Amino acid sequence: MKNLDLSKIFWSNCRTKLLEKFLLEYESGNNDGFHMRLLSRDLEEQINSIKRELDNLSTLWLLKHRTELRKKIFSVNPNFPFTDEFVQIFLKSYNPLDRIKVYFKDKIDLEVVIVNKEIEHKLTKETKSLLDVFLIWDINRSEFSAFLSSIFFNRKVKYAIISTEDFYKRLEYWDKLISNILSEPGNLLLKDNLKVKERMK
Repeated sequence: MKNLDLSKIFWSNCRTKLLEKFLLEYESGNNDGFHMRLLSRDLEEQINSIKRELDNLSTLWLLKHRTELRKKIFSVNPNFPFTDEFVQIFLKSYNPLDRIKVYFKDKIDLEVVIVNKEIEHKLTKETKSLLDVFLIWDINRSEFSAFLSSIFFNRKVKYAIISTEDFYKRLEYWDKLISNILSEPGNLLLKDNLKVKERMK
């Protein structure tokens, strides 16, 4: 199930991205809607492809639309008979960890990136880990918060960011909180320039 390619079921990658976006936003309580250019930018798809698929989904009554300031705004039709079933399909197939790995790939100012594997299930259940994400060094916090909000559809994500200096200082006194975070089961080290894994042995 984890590696299921929904584009083979829903005909195209563009349509799959649109359905995921609309249905998971809808499930989170946001059904204000989106216009074509915003969707094209966010989903990195050509505007013509977006328009074609939005028209198709509207014809199927899965989406509805209204006009505001000369822009057509699309949203989920809550009266579509299979909305809840489609939501469950995308909830079960959604894996935010892939997006997180891509996001951190070019963040060269970070020394350590630890993500707890439970974060994969953030959309379907409450995670029990101390932290979902632990970062050492520097990152644009506003940008990072906006990124988390977008991929977790406004659900709360527990994360902490500390400096390298503060990390070493805490290690010197074997700070209990840091020790518990670093040794927590399910941690994935996406970046480990400080050899944290070796220090925990």
